[in-house]
Amino acid sequence: MILGGILHAAHCWQIKNEDKRHLCESKFEGEKACWQIKSRDMQAYCEATAEHKRSCWKIKENDLKQMCRAETGF
Repeated sequence: MILGGILHAAHCWQIKNEDKRHLCESKFEGEKACWQIKSRDMQAYCEATAEHKRSCWKIKENDLKQMCRAETGF
């Protein structure tokens, strides 16, 4: 599983959308980049999934909130 994360991390720099790139860096490279995400919903999702914070409840967009809950159990 770790090896898979390492292989995926090698591609984060190629993501043009900054919010998605910071999410990728946080989840797969272990960087603390969630704070750099501009979208509040995406930032809360990043914090929950990459930093293990209970922030899914902050997400307004229902599909992303449900994805967050499915991935974290919160």
